[in-house]
Amino acid sequence: MMGPHDDAGLIPRICQDLFHRMTDDTTSYRTDVSYLEIYNEKVRDLLKTVPGQVIHNLRVREHPKEGPYVQGLSKYVVNSYQEIEALMQRGNSVRTTASTNMNDVSSRSHAIFTIVFTQKAQDLLKRSRVPFL
Repeated sequence: MMGPHDDAGLIPRICQDLFHRMTDDTTSYRTDVSYLEIYNEKVRDLLKTVPGQVIHNLRVREHPKEGPYVQGLSKYVVNSYQEIEALMQRGNSVRTTASTNMNDVSSRSHAIFTIVFTQKAQDLLKRSRVPFL
């Protein structure tokens, strides 16, 4: 999903295109991102880190109208693809990895990178939430 720097994967390509398309002067845009990991049935925030620490055991909740969410998960407002790229790198650097028979540095977890894109033109508000697994 991420891909190496010289061969970008799906998430970087979509994020680059998203910022490339935000050109309408009559519309305001806001982009929020979050990044979490599920490992051994525990949810961790990959972006809310203190050097040497990662926040563990966040709780998954259900909102009656919005659906499932992770309580206490950090969300960052980003204004460029470069900011998203820096957050992805930061999150990837603290992901749980270990060697397997097939791969020396295999991810041992599931990660969800979520983009919430909001655009407002006059009195019309549109919000899209895209989770990448």
